[in-house]
Amino acid sequence: MPTEPTFIRPDPQRVYVAIYEHPHGTDVRVFANEDQAMCWRTGLAKEWWSDAFEDDPPPDDEIGEKYFERMLERDEFFSTVQRDIETGDHAPVDPAGLGPNSDEEHSA
Repeated sequence: MPTEPTFIRPDPQRVYVAIYEHPHGTDVRVFANEDQAMCWRTGLAKEWWSDAFEDDPPPDDEIGEKYFERMLERDEFFSTVQRDIETGDHAPVDPAGLGPNSDEEHSA
């Protein structure tokens, strides 16, 4: 009698979804860790600082947070959301991903 193959479901992988909303649209990127997402935020701030402000930019470890704080009034936002990649064959509790979630969301 043949035996059924055993399927070992891997643990879900945590990813960081970074969302950059700006006057020309929305850019979304997915990163393996939060540091990578924050590096993207820093890079965006360094790239656009001189177009947005006349003063000198702050140091790299502050520029992302300060840029997006100041850009709130100009409808430019950066946020991150932690999510797990679904690896099982089950239906997710919230298929659209729009309902309340215990995962953390960060805006800056």
